[in-house]
Amino acid sequence: MQRSIAPYLKTTDELLQRAFPDGMESETYLVVLAILEEELSNRNLAEVIAHFTGKDYAVVSNDIYRVSSIDRPSITTLTKVKEQLLAVGYDRWLEED
Repeated sequence: MQRSIAPYLKTTDELLQRAFPDGMESETYLVVLAILEEELSNRNLAEVIAHFTGKDYAVVSNDIYRVSSIDRPSITTLTKVKEQLLAVGYDRWLEED
């Protein structure tokens, strides 16, 4: 049984579902963290990613800190995944309140 997501994170979860309908590969997971950590608080990002991936909140939270400090993805990788997000409405998601 999957937990429900907080209402304020529903559109983020939906964005992820559209972009990664079959789930995220481990390499993509870290890149998504790097992209979305610029737009969400660490707590909200950890919550939505934990919900989407089924990973433990604490593990995701530590991965966010790791990717924002020592394990930053390359510009090429960031661009590739960002294009994948843009194809499913990332730009509209950015405009939300």
